[in-house]
Amino acid sequence: MKRPYFKLLVVSASMLFWELVLIRWVGASIRIISYYTNFVLLAAIFGLGAGALLARFRFSMHPILAPAIAACVLLSVFLSGFHLSSVGAEDLVIWSGRPPFLPPLDGTDLAAEIPLWLMLGTIYVSTAAVFVIFGQWIGNLFKGRPPLFAYSVEIFGSIIGILLFALLSAFGLSPVVWFFVGFVLLLLGIDRSVRDYTLAVVSVAAVLVFTAPFSDDFVWSPYYKIRFEPLQEIQGPSGPVDFGEPVGYSLTVNSDFHQMLLNLGPEAPDHPFQQSWEDLYNTPYAAYSDLPPGPVLVVGSGTGNDVSAALRNTDREIYAVDIDPAILDLGYEYHFEHPYQSDRVTVINDDARSFFQNTEEQFALVVFGFLDSHKLLSSFSSIRLDNFVYTKESLQQVKQILAPGGAIVLTFSVAREWLHERFVRTIDEVFDLKTQTFFPRTPYTYGAIYTNRKGLAPLTRSGNTSLAQNDSVRVATDDWPFLYLKEPTIPPHYQLFITIIVILGCLPLLTLPRGERRIRVPYFLLGAGFFLVEASNIVTLSILFGSTWWVNVMVFAGILVLVLLGNLTSAKLKTDRIDLLFALLGVSLVVAYLTSPATLLATNVPLLREILAVLVFLGPIYFASIIFARLIMRENKLYQAYGSNMLGAVVGGACEYVSMVMGFKFLLLVTFAIYSAAFLLLQQGGTRRKVVSRPV
Repeated sequence: MKRPYFKLLVVSASMLFWELVLIRWVGASIRIISYYTNFVLLAAIFGLGAGALLARFRFSMHPILAPAIAACVLLSVFLSGFHLSSVGAEDLVIWSGRPPFLPPLDGTDLAAEIPLWLMLGTIYVSTAAVFVIFGQWIGNLFKGRPPLFAYSVEIFGSIIGILLFALLSAFGLSPVVWFFVGFVLLLLGIDRSVRDYTLAVVSVAAVLVFTAPFSDDFVWSPYYKIRFEPLQEIQGPSGPVDFGEPVGYSLTVNSDFHQMLLNLGPEAPDHPFQQSWEDLYNTPYAAYSDLPPGPVLVVGSGTGNDVSAALRNTDREIYAVDIDPAILDLGYEYHFEHPYQSDRVTVINDDARSFFQNTEEQFALVVFGFLDSHKLLSSFSSIRLDNFVYTKESLQQVKQILAPGGAIVLTFSVAREWLHERFVRTIDEVFDLKTQTFFPRTPYTYGAIYTNRKGLAPLTRSGNTSLAQNDSVRVATDDWPFLYLKEPTIPPHYQLFITIIVILGCLPLLTLPRGERRIRVPYFLLGAGFFLVEASNIVTLSILFGSTWWVNVMVFAGILVLVLLGNLTSAKLKTDRIDLLFALLGVSLVVAYLTSPATLLATNVPLLREILAVLVFLGPIYFASIIFARLIMRENKLYQAYGSNMLGAVVGGACEYVSMVMGFKFLLLVTFAIYSAAFLLLQQGGTRRKVVSRPV
């Protein structure tokens, strides 16, 4: 490969690699960003679009790219020391803080407050600045080269960046390694000058020196930054209680409390703290004698407390499912009762939905542990990692894998009354009896326990029960899975965010000459449509294949492979009928809209189901890629087309929040309308002229 194309390949790989690094790093450093990961993604896309438009200028900004990355990384460390003055609302649940019986994390009680808008604005600007430089660099590398081939090299480099970061995540390597690899990629692409190398070396040294102490104290799973600390002292009703030795471990993720690993076995201290938690974990087995034959399934098994309770209270085989391999490893190594070493326990590192639809077992009891998530499903989506576990369709799958007379016991930290009502209504609609609810109120325990059964009579147990009273609370479904949102609406802080990014999307036009200060509208619309079809179909594929980090990596890489295939197809096509291509795109969108995940899940042959899913839900991406490739084949200002496309993707990312009101299928209708508008504009512009294929 010639040097200019090698540089384009390396810069593109570096760009995508650093995009993923910053999404993970910023979200782990600043806890509120864990719930707004697509915020960082949209800042990156905005920067790429704005930077590509800057390629018309003679000056080049890429020599300061390494310092800009260093500043963004270190700014996240600095901002992590602040406390947000407001992080939630009555109509939206965001987990924050720690239970009152746990001591605060070091320094958190002294942290200064900062407004949410200032925190988000600072992160947006610092992230966008990095990718403005990347965008201009890529735009300059596009100049003077066959557009389709240059664009294909950029896509191939992006695939390399994704797979490289996935490899580092698979080995659980810390951010220090991410940063080092990222700067090595930059060194491969920068000009061979003393100045550029000096800036890069100083930047990497500063990042490694200042982030090593910050990152080395944590376990880095593919999902979270995990802090794991011995639990020896608690805050009791009458004051601090020091047990003299650890009675468990406290586990925080992305600076928020997540769960505890507790010693609740026969040798545990005789204290109300242990007694309260032992009673809570023993609750699912209070009516053990009423259960039919069959194994027990624990979903969200975490560090092993629920599994230990199942071992203490039953003599059955137990299946333990958890999505995070690092948390499972901590439970395996540190749990006092060693539940994961038991011969009766089968540990499955998988997404709960994936397990539900693939298992052939019939369970006597399905126990949901504390599954509340502190992370989004993917950077393309505003839904959280655990949302699809609690939808109506998910509970229907649970009912299918229960033996007749089997029971479900679901424990959740219910922070709002409407959230409690949603759980009761959802379980009531799926199961055969009225849901029983227990509130284990003690100074040390929290949450609610919901129980129901597949047929027969209610389980025999004692406790407080309550029934759903509010029929207006919407049930979470696979199409509207927003468990933590009170009602279909776009919260005010999201509305502000959408307004800001739409306005910012227009500002880069000021960098163009006066006569050219307009968006290349067809490319802009293609970018918006492409982001939306990615967002909606990634969500659907997560239902079909699970929400694990590896599935998401494969989907993202697969999308880019489809773009490459679209480019190759475009180069080989002899027809000039772009209207035919739009017709195929429209048909594929209609098919995706009319096909529900449940239809494909009914297919009993896994390979056939996977092939159909790819054809149905990734088909629109393939046809959209061919259209974009056909348009840029004769483009003499690829950097402008690329920039307009990226800015359109930013607006598409803003439109994704409409799903909070209308659901995810509605996004396909919006996508259809956007592509229809692009087609009409191209037709009016006379683009049915013959497009001559040429070798690339």
